[in-house]
Amino acid sequence: MIIATYATKKYIYALPNFGRRLASALYQTKLKNAKVIFVGDASVEIEEYATKYIKNVLPRNIDFVLEQLSLEDSQKENYKVDTQLLIAQMQSHAFTLARSYDAKQFWSLESDVLVPPNALSVSQDILKFDHGYYDVAMCSYPSQGGGAYLGGRGDYWSYIFEDFLESERSIPKELLQRKKEHLQIEDKNEAWAEKMHELSDEIKKCPPKNNVYALNGKKWRRRGWMEYAYPSIGKGAIVPTDWVGLGCTLLSKKALALAHFDGYEGKGTQDLYLGWHRWKPNGLNMCVTSHAICDHVIRERAGDAQQDYKQIKICNAYHQPDGEYEGHLRQRIGEHYQFVAGEKPKD
Repeated sequence: MIIATYATKKYIYALPNFGRRLASALYQTKLKNAKVIFVGDASVEIEEYATKYIKNVLPRNIDFVLEQLSLEDSQKENYKVDTQLLIAQMQSHAFTLARSYDAKQFWSLESDVLVPPNALSVSQDILKFDHGYYDVAMCSYPSQGGGAYLGGRGDYWSYIFEDFLESERSIPKELLQRKKEHLQIEDKNEAWAEKMHELSDEIKKCPPKNNVYALNGKKWRRRGWMEYAYPSIGKGAIVPTDWVGLGCTLLSKKALALAHFDGYEGKGTQDLYLGWHRWKPNGLNMCVTSHAICDHVIRERAGDAQQDYKQIKICNAYHQPDGEYEGHLRQRIGEHYQFVAGEKPKD
């Protein structure tokens, strides 16, 4: 078993929490032959945090490998080409190293995703299902910014389907008119495409006409994210998914062998690229569980721009504890504390 995580010095804020959670999951699973690989940049901060908060808290029988790469870490905006290629570089290095160790399974963890104690054991159980029906098993978690849970439906042309179509949203007539007039412009250059993207984003912020149950009753269709693709599921559920992230995702040996980014240009996220260009074309099945769910340390948005973050928060994932919706997926956002010596209460 190879366990890998990845971070640059800009993203070490969750490592104290991450290390404790990982150690707890390994403690419960009682692995006897495993290595933890940390891939990061060549900074002093990465070496210090990786050693203090991960290596030093792991069970004594778990080996730790720190791989520090010379990375060009511009990272001006999230989910832009330079950032995505940087992540792919680190993950590619981890995949390659895992294969050199002849890994039987590969557990991919992102450094801001905090796993529950049963995350690994549940994922291993899933890969045993029906003599290996699934090759990729993801424990779901809220998306960055505290959005919907990961996992759902898509296709090769639209990796993640829209949760609500334009026809299912309450869109002001003025906005629809602006889009109509923009579509009539003949010179569809780069500026036109950028404006079209802005209009589409504005439309996506308009509320749906009804909830997903009513809309599915009127016309059922596959939807993109977990709560809309599989409304009402939660504790105990394991369902097929067309796409996964790599925040808490277990790969079989076959999935690891296919984990290459050749051809990836940084457009869209690197995890979606693996799913749609490596695993699905080769007939591998992916699934997501909403049973063992992870917390996510997030950068809370201060404005409309995705990269405009106000401060670090924690998005706690949990199941509704009682009542008519018992077991359903829920989340709450609160202050993030590392729980290290000298930390002070936030204002």
